[in-house]
Amino acid sequence: MKNLIILMTALVLFVSCGKDGAPGATGPAGSSNVSSYVYDVSSWVLNTGNNEFYVDLSVPEITSSVVSGGTVQVFQGNASSNSSIWYALPNSFQGQEVGYSISNGNVRIEISLDNGLVPPTPTTTIEYKIVIIPPV
Repeated sequence: MKNLIILMTALVLFVSCGKDGAPGATGPAGSSNVSSYVYDVSSWVLNTGNNEFYVDLSVPEITSSVVSGGTVQVFQGNASSNSSIWYALPNSFQGQEVGYSISNGNVRIEISLDNGLVPPTPTTTIEYKIVIIPPV
């Protein structure tokens, strides 16, 4: 039985080694229309119903086709350091939650606390990068 297992293992290894196969079919054309925009945000609105601060950013490039079949990614930077580091949203750090939602022509960024209390008012300018990837 032991010899049979060794023989089967050797056979599998031998059969799996071989030349590369023929190239596969060409895939569908991709989208090269990716765009990004940077916004400096220093003015926030308090939503007492949800205990959060939010800002609505006008982004006309977010169309109904992007909402239904593309994607929008948002990154947070630090405007005072010209943002050499970007953090992907949503993000959670030391109890503060930063998230976003999209709709036609708009990105809403929300800041809240994980304990449900009202977060402190943002006092510095925060930089956000919006990346739009339209559908193919």
